[in-house]
Amino acid sequence: MHGGLRRRAAKHARLLLGASLAVLLCLGPAACSSRRPAAEAPPAPSEARAVYAPGEPAPETEPPAQAAEAPAETILPEETEPPPPETAPPEETAPPEETAPPEVPDDLDPLQAAVAATATAEKTGQIVLVVDHELSFWEKGEDGAWRLVLESACGYGANGLVLGEERIMGSKTTPIGAFPLTLAFGTGENPGTEMTWRRITEDSYWSQAEDETFNTWVESETPVPGEHLIDYYQYKYAVNIGFNLEDIVYSRGCAIFLHCKGVSSWNTAGCVSLAEEDMLALLLALRDGAYMIIVPDAERIGDY
Repeated sequence: MHGGLRRRAAKHARLLLGASLAVLLCLGPAACSSRRPAAEAPPAPSEARAVYAPGEPAPETEPPAQAAEAPAETILPEETEPPPPETAPPEETAPPEETAPPEVPDDLDPLQAAVAATATAEKTGQIVLVVDHELSFWEKGEDGAWRLVLESACGYGANGLVLGEERIMGSKTTPIGAFPLTLAFGTGENPGTEMTWRRITEDSYWSQAEDETFNTWVESETPVPGEHLIDYYQYKYAVNIGFNLEDIVYSRGCAIFLHCKGVSSWNTAGCVSLAEEDMLALLLALRDGAYMIIVPDAERIGDY
């Protein structure tokens, strides 16, 4: 009897042991540990997952809609104007130089230096200079230097020299100033001058009429107020001095000439006179464009 009990007790113990092992196998290693497992930290919101009942199939979910990508904007190149053709930068130009008065060498004769320094010397290459009763003829060479060509005694108005703007017709005075020599003339053919030459005829007059003919040569078969040129032997060789040609003032007079001297006197009614041989020599040297300066003394040359 005791043997049967022991066999039943052993059998029962084996059954309990097997049941215990089964329970341990189902619970896993965590059931064998005496420590309580630490509570797991709740999942981060981004990692949250749905919990479903055991055996419940997870509902089908549509994949999250992906944000539609905006089509890449096509950037067209901006239209640009073609670059202007390259041009050379403007050349820098120096400001115009002021015209300096002519330089006068130190070794010149005082009269030569005075002629070279005049404003008239800038206008012409030939100057007939009258300083009181002395006449000299100056010519500018290719090198720019003024040289004396001729000199002679001369006569002028019986009542002396006076400023041109103060002269009065019939006063027998000769005007002071600088004047162009405009025309050569005489009673015969051109003696060889390079100036424009005009021959006197029976109809030649120098007009004093207060009209458009004033102070000009006029050919007329009827008398004209002024000088009847053929009546004056002093006009065998003559040159017109261009006094009172611009801004004409009738009362200042006209017919101021450079001509041959009278037989018995150097004095004139206002003209400048030379001995005939000197007058001819001067004519042969003159060209169109010459000027005459008339002054009472050398200190006045620089005024013109």
